[in-house]
Parts: sequence; C-alpha cells; structure tokens
Amino acid sequence: MRIFHRHTAHPSPESAAALRDAEKSLRDAQARTPEVEAKLTESREVAERIRAHNRSNRYSDFIEGIVLGRLTDG
Repeated sequence: MRIFHRHTAHPSPESAAALRDAEKSLRDAQARTPEVEAKLTESREVAERIRAHNRSNRYSDFIEGIVLGRLTDG
C-alpha cells in the first residue's frame, strides 16, 4: 500500500507576485488613501447605476408581460 503525501512546493513567481499585489491592495484599502476613496466611490456609483438599470428592466419586462397577456387573451 502506497501512502500519498502532499509535497510542499515553492510558489511560482506569478503566484508570489499576485500575493504581493493583493497584500498591497489590502494595505492601500485599509489606509483609505484619497485614490482608494475615489475608486470606492466610483465603484459604488457604478453599482447603483447597475441596480437602477436592472430595476427599470424588471419594470419594463413586467409591463411587456401585461401587454402581451392582453394581446393573447384576445
């Protein structure tokens, strides 16, 4: 019977760079620098525009369903 062991491999240069970038991004976000605040504000505005767009699409689909329902009921 062969027992399998997980080998601890050294991280690749790409994953090490990604980890460093993620840690830097986290430090920047925690520092609340003006650049980070601006990005956060922009991101919130975009999210709100998407929510508003989705709301209008749902309402439009609702109205379309009513109209099509009336047309098929004859």
